[in-house]
Amino acid sequence: ALAGLAGVSEVTGPIGQLVPQVSPGYGYAAITVAFLGRLNPIGILFSSLLIALLYLGGESAQMTLNLPLAITQLFQGMMLFFLLACDVLILYRPRLKLHWAKRQMTPVTGAA
Repeated sequence: ALAGLAGVSEVTGPIGQLVPQVSPGYGYAAITVAFLGRLNPIGILFSSLLIALLYLGGESAQMTLNLPLAITQLFQGMMLFFLLACDVLILYRPRLKLHWAKRQMTPVTGAA
């Protein structure tokens, strides 16, 4: 409920009027924060701070190093992709079925 109230104040802006061009990308960032925080309120708090630092670092790198904004979005997307890939590997535990050739064990006879 508090996140909804914070979202309303963000969408209405400083003049208190709704505009059709709401800041793009907030929905994608919210999905990333929710997955990174594992849908736990405390985890979401820490993951939102991480994503905020990622955005601030991306803006700083964009201004100082003349990097495109896509670098920050690429890093955020890779973080979400690898998090979900780890979840798939942990939850479903895919097994590799390797068929090793069985070695023929021949008995060794000792020469006397």
